[in-house]
Amino acid sequence: MRNVASSMTTTDRITPELREWLLRKLRFPVMATIGKDSMPKLSVIWFDLDPERDDVVLLNTLAGRIKDRHLRRDPRVSLCFEEGTDYVTIEGRAELSDDHEKALANIWAMARRYGQGEGSFAMGDRVDITVHVERVIRHR
Repeated sequence: MRNVASSMTTTDRITPELREWLLRKLRFPVMATIGKDSMPKLSVIWFDLDPERDDVVLLNTLAGRIKDRHLRRDPRVSLCFEEGTDYVTIEGRAELSDDHEKALANIWAMARRYGQGEGSFAMGDRVDITVHVERVIRHR
């Protein structure tokens, strides 16, 4: 068995190389929020990257869902993207927007990006989640 050395890097931005890795194929990050009991709560979520900024990840959820409630109480969030033993963790703080029309348009765009139709997500009042990146950890 071959011993392969791994490397870990840390930055406060999404580098161009990392952006390419994140968008090269459809990825389904696991998002961690903090519950009332102070335990992390995990869920799989669609994402996109802001084309203009290297310190923002875009998410969306249905208003009133547990993610929405957790982030309103505590905006700290972590996203983990994996490909085998390679993974990226993005940590930051969430900013929520209650512009439901804009959020609905954004979830439609994500649905198209993920190759899904408009019926592939829960309808209702949507909330945009902008994650302001504070730390990016890449392990490969």
